Amino acid sequence: MAWSAVKSAAEWLGKLAVEEVKYLYGVTDKVERLKKELEWMQCFMSDADARRHKEPLIRKWVSEIRELAYDAEDVTEKYILRVYNKDKQPFHLMWFLKWFFCLARDATALHEIGSDIDSLVHNIKELRDRLQTYGVKTTCGESASTSATQVRMQELRRTYSHLEEEFVIGLEDDILELSNKLVNDHHHKMVVISGMGGLGKTTLARKVYHHNSVRKHFSGFAWAHISQQFQTRSVILGILLHLIPDDDRERRDQVRGLEDGQLHGELYRMLKEKSYLVVLDDVWTTVDWKYLQAAFPIIHDQGIASKVVLTTRNHDIVSALGDELVLYHEPKLLDIETSWELLQKKAFPDEKVTVDLEQLGKEMLKHCKGLPLAVVVLGGVLANKRTLDDWKNVLGNIHSYFGVDKLRDQSYNNSVYDVLGMSYYDLPYHLKPCFLHLGVFPEDFEIPVKKLYRMWLAEGIVAVDGKALGGKSSVEVAKGYLNELVERRMVQVAKLTTEGKVKTCRLHDLMRDVSMAIGREENFVSVIDHIHGQSDDEAAPMLNEHTRRLTIYVGQQGLESSLPSSLSRNTPNLRSLLFFQVRETKEESNTKFIKDICNEYPLLRVLELEGFNIRGKLPREIGNLIYLRYLNLRKTSVTSLPSSIGNLMCLETLDLRTWDIKVPNLLWKLKKLRHLYLPKWCEIENDEKLRLDGLSLLETLKGMDIDRVEVKGLLGLRKMREVSGKCFRNKENMVPFLNSPSIKRLSLWIDGSLFSQDPTMLSECEFLQKLEIQGEITVQLQHEMFPKSLVNLIFSYWTKLRQDPMPILEHRLPLLKKMRVGGLHSDVSHMVCSAAGFPELTDLSIHDCRSVVEWRMEQGAMPKLRSLGIFETGIEKLPDALPEGIDITCRPCVRGIERFGTCPHFKDALSKGKQPRFTVEYHIQSDEKEN
Repeated sequence: MAWSAVKSAAEWLGKLAVEEVKYLYGVTDKVERLKKELEWMQCFMSDADARRHKEPLIRKWVSEIRELAYDAEDVTEKYILRVYNKDKQPFHLMWFLKWFFCLARDATALHEIGSDIDSLVHNIKELRDRLQTYGVKTTCGESASTSATQVRMQELRRTYSHLEEEFVIGLEDDILELSNKLVNDHHHKMVVISGMGGLGKTTLARKVYHHNSVRKHFSGFAWAHISQQFQTRSVILGILLHLIPDDDRERRDQVRGLEDGQLHGELYRMLKEKSYLVVLDDVWTTVDWKYLQAAFPIIHDQGIASKVVLTTRNHDIVSALGDELVLYHEPKLLDIETSWELLQKKAFPDEKVTVDLEQLGKEMLKHCKGLPLAVVVLGGVLANKRTLDDWKNVLGNIHSYFGVDKLRDQSYNNSVYDVLGMSYYDLPYHLKPCFLHLGVFPEDFEIPVKKLYRMWLAEGIVAVDGKALGGKSSVEVAKGYLNELVERRMVQVAKLTTEGKVKTCRLHDLMRDVSMAIGREENFVSVIDHIHGQSDDEAAPMLNEHTRRLTIYVGQQGLESSLPSSLSRNTPNLRSLLFFQVRETKEESNTKFIKDICNEYPLLRVLELEGFNIRGKLPREIGNLIYLRYLNLRKTSVTSLPSSIGNLMCLETLDLRTWDIKVPNLLWKLKKLRHLYLPKWCEIENDEKLRLDGLSLLETLKGMDIDRVEVKGLLGLRKMREVSGKCFRNKENMVPFLNSPSIKRLSLWIDGSLFSQDPTMLSECEFLQKLEIQGEITVQLQHEMFPKSLVNLIFSYWTKLRQDPMPILEHRLPLLKKMRVGGLHSDVSHMVCSAAGFPELTDLSIHDCRSVVEWRMEQGAMPKLRSLGIFETGIEKLPDALPEGIDITCRPCVRGIERFGTCPHFKDALSKGKQPRFTVEYHIQSDEKEN
């Protein structure tokens, strides 16, 4: 991590020397010399970092190097801030003269920074001499070669990055046993899968949950992941909402309005009346179960058909229920041969291993002690190593890869931490800060990867200069970093997009423990956890002048009370301030809170406020944060932005995805902006059209109202890659986007009447992937109306299609994965799908088509369909050719949730053995949506 800090500081000084030369007048040469000293110091870091765990003196020096790198940033940034605040007038000749004389008068400040830089250079040289005297070697060339090799290896493996696990080793018998018990054992109503972390409890539960015999036996399914900070109401309400169809708004709204006790009673009633399977994953304590148990009738009535599967690390968590109702099951640790089989599958599934490598592998597996998680992580470490020497090196240094002494007091098995830590220390330098940064997110938090990439860029964790990127965009480099961590089994993929790319990710609990422990030791991040009652006094010792990143989990006290009173005094050099609302709260915060932050932390680069109920106008003091690179106001209640927003010349990401914000027409001044997310309704001052010209680095533009933006100004933005917007008036406004040479992914929300202006306006747009049509389509559908690139297509209720769209679309859109068909005209009475039509379609929803009474489908149509929703239609019979094993959701033909059984669509499906079901995978912290 010291290497990363030194590298970041050197790059930052280099940028300042070029871009802020006017502010560094008089000390430019000294800044350049400091930069070179830091670059030279990097050459010693590889060897020093490898020896720091064995030699305390070197560990101390490495820590000093890190702090010196931080000091280098602090000295220069504070000086620039001091000069910048002298005058904020637009730059011209008179301003320059005025600035020059001001600088001359401020000789004291110039002398101070010169002296500070001289002192830093002296200290760095002295420290470097110590390292050389102690035998620490320079390894610049070697590191570069190693990194290049690792990159090539990752490229070769990237094809397999996001594939789901196709095999499970060592749990086959467990899966069959528990599936049989759930289906045929009418005595036990709960299965408790217990054991230590990483034993495979959740994996086993998921395999049972999806087992064919189980899916056919139960009529409904729900999965609830319970974190240590879970809220009883959120869990119970979440299960109910996922069991009630999305389109039954009246029923869903009614459930939301129930009191806590009523919620328990409602779920109790549903579980008693029907046959459901509910999985409660990762319940931590007996108290947690006591909060939930009132909603589950299994403890009172043995005659019910519903069952519960509970996974936990605490075997006695439901001991009060006794063995009569509960079946306990603990997966066994893997023996050495099964561990070896799993290791081979994870590290090199398609290669034959030599006898020598197998012998070394089994020696390493002894340190895993049969824990599946440890074996998987070890597989990630070995995935890029193919020689006998590589494996010997891993075996010989298996303990030195991790500072075990720092984690000996943890309650987990030491060997697990050895292996998990080994995977961290085996990372190339560019990935280490990425992994540590993942630890700032709360436990069980599903991390939206796009948000993660923006943060990495703003923090300087991912380089943004052209030379470092090697021709790739900054986001592509960030994706590559995350892919490497996924391939090394250090990060889990939580959700995939329709294109099969990572949408959200998470850290396993043990991995997060490792990340946080190393992050504290390296002074990489500090976390204040109000959720678990951490007081200001408890937090104070970890906060100091070198604290750069601070994450706060906001508790019941609310946002404004979450910052310790002494924070600004203890952490003057704070660069990143993240607030996470782990538990729901309705408390409203005033924007004065943001004003205080702006005044007290002028060096901030990252400010994360998503999801907090902050009302009012963003204070003008936000313009004081001239180094701010990332500002997230998503899902806040901020009503307007001040004109000082135009001062944020370093801003790279601005997220304004709220309902409505009044925006000054000054965003065009943010020359470094790369990612702009606009609100659903963006009101521009003086009712002008939004100017975005001059944002030459802009890569992402989301939520744009095409009719209210200066389209001509966007023509020169050659780096735009991802764009979404709405257009309801003139199709000519869309033309620049449809013909853009740079855009790779376009999403449009348009009015159907635009097709009457030009039915083929979209046909040649090869990068249009999502299209939502709202408003009546008055012309006949044609093949040429839709580009073949579409992945997601939505016809809203108001489109009033006058013909069956299926024959027009089924062979025109070979890439289509999701489609929603709604609002067919009353003249349309049937739909027809032919063989081989919609070859990639996985999700189909048909809604508000009451005139459609017949749906015919030929064998082989929609072969990959997995989810079907039918709402408010006249369809009386499901097609015989529907693929097997799909999830069917249907609005009841007779009102009332309790009368699903009377719905003819369900009866028809049951008669064909196509078990319709509600499938729920509920995660308390998974509200993020891809945009």
